[in-house]
Formats: sequence, C-alpha cells, structure tokens
Amino acid sequence: MVSFPTGILPAIACAVALGAVGFGLTERRARKALQKDKEVLHDKLRELKAAANALDKAEAANEAKSRFLAMVSHEVRTPLTGVLGMAELLVATELNAEQASYVGAIRVSAESLSSLINQILDFSKIEAGKLELNNIVFDLPALVEGVAELLAPRAQGKGIEIATSIDSSVPRRVRGDPDRLRQILMNLAGNAIKFTERGGVGVILKAPSAGRVTFSVCDTGPGVPSHRHEAIFKEFEQADGSFSRKHEGTGLGLAISKSLVQLMGGVLNLEHSGPKGSTFGFEIALAGVAPQSSSEPLGSDLRGKTTLVVADSPFGGPFLGRRLAELGARVERAHGESAALEYLDRHAPDLVIIDCALGERATQRLAVAARKRGAGQNLVLFSPFERRAFGDALAKEFDGWLVKPVRLSSLYSRLGGARPGEDHQDDVVAGGTVPHALADRIILLAEDNDVNALLVDRRLRQLGARITRASDGVEAVAIACANIGRFDAILMDMRMPRLDGLAATRRIRSAERKAGAEPVRIIALTANVSAEDRRAASEAGMNEFLAKPIDLAALVNAIVTR
Repeated sequence: MVSFPTGILPAIACAVALGAVGFGLTERRARKALQKDKEVLHDKLRELKAAANALDKAEAANEAKSRFLAMVSHEVRTPLTGVLGMAELLVATELNAEQASYVGAIRVSAESLSSLINQILDFSKIEAGKLELNNIVFDLPALVEGVAELLAPRAQGKGIEIATSIDSSVPRRVRGDPDRLRQILMNLAGNAIKFTERGGVGVILKAPSAGRVTFSVCDTGPGVPSHRHEAIFKEFEQADGSFSRKHEGTGLGLAISKSLVQLMGGVLNLEHSGPKGSTFGFEIALAGVAPQSSSEPLGSDLRGKTTLVVADSPFGGPFLGRRLAELGARVERAHGESAALEYLDRHAPDLVIIDCALGERATQRLAVAARKRGAGQNLVLFSPFERRAFGDALAKEFDGWLVKPVRLSSLYSRLGGARPGEDHQDDVVAGGTVPHALADRIILLAEDNDVNALLVDRRLRQLGARITRASDGVEAVAIACANIGRFDAILMDMRMPRLDGLAATRRIRSAERKAGAEPVRIIALTANVSAEDRRAASEAGMNEFLAKPIDLAALVNAIVTR
C-alpha cells in the first residue's frame, strides 16, 4: 500500500478543484470569443451582401443608362438625319447670300450636335466596358487619305492645308477596326485643324517593324500649355479650360481616342508641343494581309529623273517630295516663285509640280517657264476651292493636275500619263459625287420615316438612280420577293413598324435561296451604331452597314461595290 505524506491528499484535491475551475473559465472564454467571431463574421456577410446588392443595382442602373442612351441616340439621329439632309438639298437650290448663310449655320449646328451625340455614346460605352473592336481587313492608306479628304474643306476654309505621308513600308491591307481607327484620326486631325490658324496639319504613317504601325498627327498651331499636357486626356478637359476659351467642344475627343488606342494595345501621347506646333502619336499592332504594299502602276518609276516641287507649305510639299524620292527621283524643292524661276534658268527637270496656292499669276508664269525650259511633265496642285476660284484656264497651262490632299493612287496615275478625270479622286473635285454615278440603277428604299425617305430619294435620283419606296418591313419583303433579280440594291432601315429590317432581310434571303437567284446587295441604314447592331446586320444577311446621318459618297460606294 502506498502511503502519502501528511496533507498531500488535501493539496491534490485542491489542485484538481482549481484546475477544474480554470478549465471551466477557459471554456467560457473560448465560447465567448467564438460567439464574438461569429458576430463579426455575420457582420461581414451582411456587408458583403449589401455590397453585392449595391453592385447589382449599379450594374442594373448602368445597363438601363446604356439602353436609354441607345434609345435616345436612335430617336435623335433620325430627325437629325433629316435636318442635315434637307440642308444639303436646300444648298443645291438657288439661294441668295443671306439664305445661304442661314443654311450654312443649320448644317454646322446639326453636324456639331451629331458629333456630340457620338461622343456621349462612345464615352458611355467605354465607361461601362462595353465597347468592342471589330477585326476585319481594310485598306489602311485609303482610310488615312479618306480622313484627310473629309477634313480638307474645313482646313482649306481656314486657309491652311492638311496632307498625308505614308511610308512605302506601311502595309496596304491590314486587319483591325477601321471605323474606330478612323474615329481616332478624325479626332486628332480635327483638333489640330481647330487650333491651327496658319500653316497646316500633317498625318504621318510609318512601319517601324513587321506588324506595327505608328501614327503621328502634327500641326503648326500654338501648342498645348505645359500645365495642361496631362489634363487634356481626361474627360471634359480642354487645352484651354477657362470660361473665355476661343474654341468650343465637350473635351471628350482626346479621352475617347486615348481609350480606343488602349483597346488596340497602344498608348496615345502628346509627343511634342511648343509655340511652333504639336505632335500627337501612337503605335499599334496592325498585321498586314497580302498584298503587303500598295501597287505602283507602270510609269511611276522615277529612277534617274529630276523633279521640281514648288510649294510653300509645311507638309504638302515635303510629303510629296518624300514620296517622289521613294520612287527613285532626285527631288528639288523651291518655296516660292523666285527660287523656282532661278532653278529653271539653269536646269530642265523631267517633272515639275507647282502648288497654285502661290497665286494664279505666279503659277502661270512658272508653267510658262517650265514649258520653255523643256520640262517633261508639268502638274499643278489644286484644292477644290482653288479650282473653283481659278477655273479651268489655269489647269490648261499644265499636262494635268493633282487634287489636294494628294492621294497616292492619283499621283501614280498622273506619273503614268493618265489625264485628269481618269481616277476616282477627280470625281469629288467640286466636293460632290459624279452626277451619273448611279445611272439606271434600280433601288428599293425601305424607310418608314417620310423625311429621311424623301432625302435619300432625292439625293439618289440626282445621281441617276430609279427608286421604289417601301414604308415598312412587310411592304419591303412583298416588293423584293415579287421582283427577285430586278433590284440592284436594297436600302434597309433597321427599325421599321410591323417588321424590322433584320427580319425583312432574313425573309428576302430565304426567298432568294428558294428561287436560286443571286443575292441582291442589302445595305443597312440605321441610327443604331453599336457593334451588336453591326453583327446582327451581318448575321441577317446584310452586305453593308451605314450609320445615320448617311454620308452620300459612302452610300454610293456601298451601292456600286461588288
């Protein structure tokens, strides 16, 4: 038997009792701590649920805002198309000077409103993360030159120039989003024209490496103040943010352009700015699609030949000289009449190109001097304004002319011996379209809005087309299916009563397949301009997609393209 010292058993009993008490205290504390943790966790869960509900509400509100803006955009664009179109038709009538000024004010105001609507919509899509890029094949040089042509009247109206320079290394056909790239360049070059009072604007393309293209937009304006270099890329900001600023605008153009360039994998920067001008630039991936470069017609090889370019311009003359040098020519430049006459006294160049911005008399004197000296070919540079001011008499002094801003295709055609009128650019010398571009074309116009229908009808009839009108989708299907093979094109409004344009197109395509007939060109005319709308039009079987207000040249091109 084990014996314990006196008093040890009571001590052990006391320790066990104290231990039990301590364990009970620890357990109660643990339970309290666990309860507190549960309460904290429940609070966190409630906060997360509240945050999730708030996020759902925000997303629903954003979705509702997007739907609202899309709806309002459509409802505003439709009457705006009528305002712009009727103003254009009115300009073509006999107006006195006062009436013409009023119509001009209507057009400017309507165009500003259209631009504002587009910017607000784009900003909303970017903010919601719903702006998507297309990925299609397009002609890059033609797109850039088209931007310059669209902006040329605005620039030339201010007495400044706009010109393009596209390196021979730049691929002609590339894959990307042509509409958004055009929007970026229109914003950048349009801003440059807005802020430039003397000199001009140049758009430069280079290909530093395979699959990469750099874009630079240069101007001779006053520059951006140094303290505004970063702010101008923010929403609703301008180079001059004061209430007394000279130029109007929402301040969204650069912010939208920067976001679009980022979506394309690049960064839009203000590369240079000073009292002699600014340069905005960006570089993006644009993979070339064969053929890799624009073809140059026979006769454009100038190796061993001397050319004289007479132009006092910051971009047009140098850019033209650069292209001629790429074709192998030895290029001489003269900035004015006296320098050109001095050169012609000593040399007989193979090609002389004279900018008529030097003045009518100076241009005539230079043409006579070049002819006497035995120059091989004499060309004159005209803007549409200068052509109307100087008339055909001055052009007859030369072997041909080039329209400013000069397209590469026009330059190559002239160097190859083509006369004016033999390439596309001369079709728009007077700022319009060929009078008989749609001669004998039979077109079905499906449009429920009477004003817009009248507008399209009048414009296309003036170009020689024969128009049949359908007031809604059901009528359009009935007419088209009863006349399969008769129409050259169908202009289909996307939104119409009884049957929308998408459903009408699907029914027409089905009837064509059953009849074994060749599909007619169906061109969507719509105030809805989202990527979803474009995809829906393509999936329904439409060939082209044109946003309202409709550009006449784009519409004619869509009709005649095969």
